Amino acid sequence: MKPQIRWWCVLIVAGLLAGCVATSPKGITQTSPPEFILSGTPAQIGQSHGQQLGPQIRTLHEQYMKRWITSDSQRVIALFAAAAFQSQMAPDHRAELFALAKAAEADPQQTTLANCFLDLTGLTACSTITLPASAAPDGVARFARNLDFPSFDIADNATVLLVYKPEGKYAFASIGWPGLIGVLSGMNEHGLAIANMEVTRDARPPTAMPYALLYRTVLERCRTVNEAIELIRHTPRQTQNNLMLMDAAGDRAVAEIYPDRVDVRRAGADEALISTNHRRCDLPNEAGRCARYDELDRTAREQFGRLDVPELQSALARVAQGDMTLQSMIFEPSTGVIYLATGKNAPSRSFRRIELSSLFKR
Repeated sequence: MKPQIRWWCVLIVAGLLAGCVATSPKGITQTSPPEFILSGTPAQIGQSHGQQLGPQIRTLHEQYMKRWITSDSQRVIALFAAAAFQSQMAPDHRAELFALAKAAEADPQQTTLANCFLDLTGLTACSTITLPASAAPDGVARFARNLDFPSFDIADNATVLLVYKPEGKYAFASIGWPGLIGVLSGMNEHGLAIANMEVTRDARPPTAMPYALLYRTVLERCRTVNEAIELIRHTPRQTQNNLMLMDAAGDRAVAEIYPDRVDVRRAGADEALISTNHRRCDLPNEAGRCARYDELDRTAREQFGRLDVPELQSALARVAQGDMTLQSMIFEPSTGVIYLATGKNAPSRSFRRIELSSLFKR
């Protein structure tokens, strides 16, 4: 059985990476990222999500996902992989996902695939930098991040800010897309902020929860960077990734995640901590491996002490990957604030200041 699983996983990766066609589907428009507050039991959260965003979810399934997986045979294989991932999800997340699909009038298997297809692809994208309070003239520690991902003229107009208030867990905000219940970028009510970066990896059969749901679990259960790292180390891991973390006390770390281990990289009290798409625990500041990393490192060294919000916005613009940079954000974990810009070449657009701490109390 295992050789067959590996075979169709490889086909899925090939199908997803091959599904890029330059057309301009319609159906989603956006002037600024809308906010949605989802609270209650898993079923209530999923139902609210599906009822409020059903048309957008169906559009993403019908247009965006079909750009990733272009042939019928590859789509059958991908949906088979999604079914295998369902058994790896936490019961609460699975219940929420099924309630979402029902309320959105969407296919449950397609809804599952939309939450695990990232584990079946291999991209090298995204940039992050975290800075101590001493790096800024106003004494606020900050966490800046670009999310880079193919748009297909669809995803760039579909970003949403989802504020979750799950019963018995910490409230958190996720900057994502309709129908995605996992977290790629987010911060919780205690100021713990996270953002992932893709790394080169091989296809693997489903043996653990999709990585975006693992990162959501971190925000639901952890207050600090150290708590988050311990949770990740003691939870089965499906996918290799880099994960930047920062908490309200200013503690920072990059977790370089593998299925069989977690390596942790930190920085000095008066240094920037940077991560893009390479493993750097052995040689953290080696130049020439990633131009985006080198640019952020140069900026941090030259502008240290002057890195306020406008300077960080400019730094994110310099490391943007053109139309692939769909979201650009700056977290302030100690204040509960985020500055957010979305759309193609996001950091060239206007950033909106959002008080997440107020949304958590609403």
